[in-house]
Amino acid sequence: MRVRHLENDTIINVAQLLKAPVGTERYFTVHLDELVLDSDLAVRDVDAAVRLLRTSNGILATGDLRVTAHLTCVRCLAEFDGRFEETFEAEYWPTIDVLTGLPLPPPEDEDIFTIDKNHHLDLHELLRQFAVLAVPVYPVCGPQCPGPESLWKPPEEAVDARLAVLQALLDERA
Repeated sequence: MRVRHLENDTIINVAQLLKAPVGTERYFTVHLDELVLDSDLAVRDVDAAVRLLRTSNGILATGDLRVTAHLTCVRCLAEFDGRFEETFEAEYWPTIDVLTGLPLPPPEDEDIFTIDKNHHLDLHELLRQFAVLAVPVYPVCGPQCPGPESLWKPPEEAVDARLAVLQALLDERA
């Protein structure tokens, strides 16, 4: 199995893969120094292992993604670098028939990526979307975080004195 490597590039020419029989696979590794996720968030040291599989409609891209993000802990407000992982799977459909050069109808599903007229498959948006999923919404610097744990524990339920009799009956049934 031959693995091709892309360094700070996300574009793959898949013309030969589109001509190959269904079930043909190609393997790639991708490394990006930085990937901008949003106007105020970027990740670095992006590494992805990508498998491209020829399907009857186009190409299925599957793989694993690892990113490093500089975040602020929601508990203690310390800044830290975290390494996060995510798996991905997405379909790519060609816009031009590789054998005839004629345009193909676009996919009806908006979640399907397209391969451009030059038979280039661009992994950039796929990696960006799954990197967003990899970065936690509520980052914590680690299990030994010195932050206020009381904020994360469920509150003790105080029994209203007027309902104490009912609580006692519930405790007896249990």
